[in-house]
Order: sequence, then structure tokens, then C-alpha cells
Amino acid sequence: MIPIGRLKQNMLFNKNLGDLIEVMKMAATLQFNQFRVHEEPAENFYTLLNEAYNAFPSDALKKSFPKPSKNLPGIMVLISPDGGFLGELNTLLINRLLDSKRPEDEVVVLGQQGINYLSEFKANFTSFESPGEKLDPQKIGLLRDYLVKRFFNQEVSHINVVYSRFVNISVQQPEMEVLLPLERKPEVEDKKKEIVIEPNIRLAMEGWIKLWLDFRFYYIFWSSKLAEFAARIMHLEGSVQELTRINQNLRMEYFKYLHGLSDKSIRELSSARVLRKDN
Repeated sequence: MIPIGRLKQNMLFNKNLGDLIEVMKMAATLQFNQFRVHEEPAENFYTLLNEAYNAFPSDALKKSFPKPSKNLPGIMVLISPDGGFLGELNTLLINRLLDSKRPEDEVVVLGQQGINYLSEFKANFTSFESPGEKLDPQKIGLLRDYLVKRFFNQEVSHINVVYSRFVNISVQQPEMEVLLPLERKPEVEDKKKEIVIEPNIRLAMEGWIKLWLDFRFYYIFWSSKLAEFAARIMHLEGSVQELTRINQNLRMEYFKYLHGLSDKSIRELSSARVLRKDN
């Protein structure tokens, strides 16, 4: 049986810890609500971008769009959280990365949690600074330019990204998305009209891909950051509930101990009275 002094210490410690976790949960909830002020990427703009891509003549795309060999290594981009207290979210992202990665593929990481994990296991990777809560377009642009250069120089066969997709406050889904090469839908047919592309199809395609990647990465980082805040809220809420359960058990032990002491004192007093009467 736990000594009563230790029981009281444990109850006080858990109460203080519970108060701290509640404050952290409130802060995470505030971050989540403030971040939602960021405008959600417009789906209609994404649709217009795809329509613009489909307007390129098929024969020109085949001649100008890079066709790297499938034997080349690919690039796996991991968008990981920056902060902790996320439960198993970071582990799920790492597992998705490792399950999708070929031995020869290169890894690019953004987010401190992913960097820490891969550094601990001495894995080879290239890191870029995360755009953070402000979704810094300059930092997104550095990543975009690096990937476009590697792909257009035909140094890599494909570029995939692993990130956490925000579904709702209680659901965050690890996703793997193919960024490059782009696949033209087979049902898309060239329209019978002349299109003038200046200065040339390659530069036009490269400019379109940069714009498309800007949009995709904005959405990916927006979704990942929402998922990070949501996962932290749910993890901290789970910790609060677990501490509440532990404290209930400790209080039961504490009052059980006090009740036992009270019963013992009553029995001793009763015995003493009986002895005095007999004497």
C-alpha cells in the first residue's frame, strides 16, 4: 500500500501537471483558431491551373517536358511538424515516408520533428527551413526552385511529398502525393485551335510548374500546420483525461486509507472503554 504521505504528494503533483497541460491545450487551441484565419487555398484557381496545363498541345509537351529515366533516384519530400506533443502523428509520417521510399531515393525534410528523427538514426537527407505559421512564400519558393531545377535537369525520376492532411479536429491523415512528373489525363484531347506560346514551350511549362507547385505547397503546408495544431490539441486532451483517471484512483486510495485509520481508531477506543469497564 502506498504511504499516505506519498499519496498526497502524487495527488498534488498530478494536479499541478494537469493545470499545466490545460494551459498548453488552451494555447494550442488559440494557435489553431488563429491559424485558421489564413485563407484556404482556392479550389477554383487549382481548376484553372489544370485547364491551362491541358491547353498545351500534346505533341509540344512530349517534345519539351522532361522525361527522366525511371532508373534515376527520386526525391521524397517530408513535411513534418515543427513542435512536439503530437501523439503518434510524426511516427505515422515517418513510416509513410519509409514505406514509399526506394533505397536510391533522396530525402528532403522540412519541420524540426522530422529533422530530429532522421538525424537520430543518422539518415542522409537535405533540409529546408519550414515556412512556419506565416506560410512564408520565400521559403516555399526556395524549396520549389530546388525541386524544379533538379527535375528539369533530369537528375531525378520523380518528386513525391509526404505530409499530414487535415480532415477535422480529431482526424489527421498521412498522405503521399506525386508532384512530378505530371500526368496528362488520357481523356483530354487537343482542341482544334491555334495557340501561340512565347517565348517557347519549355519556358512556359517551367513557369506553369513553378506556379502550380506554389499553389500545391501552399495547400500542403496549410493543411500540415492545421493537422499539427489539431493533433496537439487531441494529444493534450488525452493526457488531461488520463491524469483525471489517475487522480480519481489516487483519491480513492487516499480516502480508503483515511477510512481505515478512522476504523482502527474507533476499534482501539472501543477496546479501551471495554477494558476500563472490566477493571
